[in-house]
Amino acid sequence: MFPSLGCRFVSVLDCLDSEGDNTDMLHFRSLMNDYHLRDLSSKIKSVLHSKKANGQFISAYAPYGYRKSAGDKHKLVIDEYAAGIVRRIYDMRLAGTAYGQIAAALNREGITSPRVYWSQLNGKDGCKAAQLWTYATVKTILHNGCVKIGLNQEHPNSKGAPV
Repeated sequence: MFPSLGCRFVSVLDCLDSEGDNTDMLHFRSLMNDYHLRDLSSKIKSVLHSKKANGQFISAYAPYGYRKSAGDKHKLVIDEYAAGIVRRIYDMRLAGTAYGQIAAALNREGITSPRVYWSQLNGKDGCKAAQLWTYATVKTILHNGCVKIGLNQEHPNSKGAPV
């Protein structure tokens, strides 16, 4: 491709120069590198699926209402304060309250948003974003499969539609 664009390609690691005669192996090496990356990707996916099947939590952050266990970062424990707020959000929604009205009620009462709460728990300073509860935050909590079905990380509805 490079010669057709008038560009010279030099690879120091592979000892290749598109101006020289040693480009015969370039396509083969490219194919092998592509195969290696695909193989590595499938192995990583396999390990992640295996960890999930064994009940390990593999995400970087615990969902609101949980904390990562101090002893094992792959286990979640219930955060009683946040879990109480999550239960209240569910109760309000079951009573027919709209997402925006739930967010407004939480803001009126001065309940810290999940992002601010996480910052306070982890000693992070200067949380400038997500100071208030929003429609989207409430909706995300209500549609979070981990909160609805316990520690199982597989969302029961793979298409992402509300359950």
